[in-house]
Amino acid sequence: GEDVPSHGVIVAPGVNSQYHQHMFCTRLDVEVAGASNTVSEIDIITEPMSPSNPYGNCFKPQETTLRTEKEGIRTGDPMKARHWKISNPSILNSISGKPVAYKLIPFTRGPAQPPLLVSPDCAVAKKGMFATKHLWVTPYSPSERYPAGEFTPQGDGSNGLPAWTAQDRQLDGQDVVLWHCFGVAHIPRVEDFPVMPCEVTGFTLKPDGFSLGNPGIDIPPDANKASKCCSHGV
Repeated sequence: GEDVPSHGVIVAPGVNSQYHQHMFCTRLDVEVAGASNTVSEIDIITEPMSPSNPYGNCFKPQETTLRTEKEGIRTGDPMKARHWKISNPSILNSISGKPVAYKLIPFTRGPAQPPLLVSPDCAVAKKGMFATKHLWVTPYSPSERYPAGEFTPQGDGSNGLPAWTAQDRQLDGQDVVLWHCFGVAHIPRVEDFPVMPCEVTGFTLKPDGFSLGNPGIDIPPDANKASKCCSHGV
């Protein structure tokens, strides 16, 4: 073995913990106020200085509708606070005047992480092609259940999201499914051995103009039984 591993960390005498990734894919079969939905990508962009922005301190969201499956293959960009919105254009929020929606926000549980890092020609990438992007969007199909196809270990990588999205089906106004891929690039530490502590990763689905205000505003507060009033002794 190597005295100084080129692709791992010695975490104990004779134990080489190799660099690796933990990858996940969440299938989100959404229906925002009905089955006819639109998916869009939101980037927060800086506005150039202009007569309407004389101090250069303005920025705003830039929304791009993902109309086909090929347009729906996306990679996250934390430098633009990139997230994705699922909306129903046929129903408007009475306060904002905009379509009711939910937004998918990546990297809200743990730091921003890259998609699959291996060479595109290796077996891992061919069978796990879904993990090379952060988002795929497809029209709903009851036969499309698993991002790498039905039989991942026995398959050759030709099934799953890459094959389905190659059809480039229409998304706008359809019953859509979002496939959100995320994970952790793990460079091991000595402290990870012999039992690794908890590693956190994940995302958030958050209403965006779906309600008419904070839906939790009337939840009664919890009683703090440990709290005592110093003046009354109770």
